[in-house]
Amino acid sequence: MIMDKTLNEANGSYFMGKNLIQMAEPFAKEKLELELEKDNKVKEEARKLKYELELEKQKELEARIQTLEMLPMGNKVILLPYPSNPYKKTLSQGGLFIGEYKGQFLNPDSGENDNLKELVACAKVIEVGPDCKFVKPNDDVFYDTRTVYPIPFMSLGYILTSEPQILCFLNDKLKERLNME
Repeated sequence: MIMDKTLNEANGSYFMGKNLIQMAEPFAKEKLELELEKDNKVKEEARKLKYELELEKQKELEARIQTLEMLPMGNKVILLPYPSNPYKKTLSQGGLFIGEYKGQFLNPDSGENDNLKELVACAKVIEVGPDCKFVKPNDDVFYDTRTVYPIPFMSLGYILTSEPQILCFLNDKLKERLNME
């Protein structure tokens, strides 16, 4: 220890009131830049490693998807909704084009344009659970939109509902299939 300086002065620390002031080292800026550069290199390497791991995981999943089967439980049904109703009439008997109503209206509460919520929508049946009695894969159905759950599988847009929530189903020769003739 240097005799003419106190311990705090020798460390480069000076007290002024309640604040602590530290004397800057002559190469502090260069040291800080080197540390930041090292941190950036480490972060970049970590990002590349994470990307490679995600890419490897995605390749494994894509290879596995070829053999994967999705089966809902009980009386549940997996549906793929159509963007719009394919059974909607677009031409009148007189040959006039009937435009599609988007359900937009001016909301009196907020004063902004709003969309009506569709209560019934059309979808294609992808898979059915073992307890489903009537609905089969590839049927088209009209279902209650308030009773569906999204299935986040590969971002394919599938939804899940139960068979009793299906209002009606469409396909060829349904009466034969259900032994109603």
